[in-house]
Amino acid sequence: MKKIILIVLVFVAATAISQETKKYLEKGHFAPGLRTTTSVFGHDPVPGLGVGGQMRLQILDYISTDWFADYITIDLNGAGTRNNAHIGWSVLFYPKQLNRFVPYVIAGHCFDYANVVPLSTPYNDRSGESVSRWSSAVQGGLGSHYFLTERFHLTLSAQYMMHLGNHLEYELTETSTGWYLNTNPTTTGNDERLEGHLLLTLGLNYRIADFW
Repeated sequence: MKKIILIVLVFVAATAISQETKKYLEKGHFAPGLRTTTSVFGHDPVPGLGVGGQMRLQILDYISTDWFADYITIDLNGAGTRNNAHIGWSVLFYPKQLNRFVPYVIAGHCFDYANVVPLSTPYNDRSGESVSRWSSAVQGGLGSHYFLTERFHLTLSAQYMMHLGNHLEYELTETSTGWYLNTNPTTTGNDERLEGHLLLTLGLNYRIADFW
């Protein structure tokens, strides 16, 4: 009996070793999808949460591109909101495909529109004005796909995004009646500076075409 079990185990191990690892990513794949994004700014009280879409086009077996758009909203303690819109692209490099699990390094560029709006409340008469700016940004980080089926996969990534543009400077002050958002000290004009934040993204993609 022991010999039979040993033979079966050896046969199963040999079969597993002899099988080729299935490739879930290949050049020519086109996979649109949806995504949800969390944006973490160091000066805001809570992370922002947003939704968007993305399209993934596989250029080579080990390189693909993402084309994306996001809209993110941040609640500034009830005294106002900060809205960010991203539209851009990224390049994903896959050092190795581990069957269903495919880690990658990501880098890219996007354009960003940011708008800070004070809200009118009993303790905030909205004496400050809404302020906005356009900026350009570069981002880089790490991520991974996990294939639920041959065509459907989840994606999780973490990127650090660095903006270069007019700085949005605003102050949140806690008073006896609540929080107050002051946009008066906002710097505009030629005051360009770097502003960085962490971007966490969870996406769902479905491959609909093989172009080549």
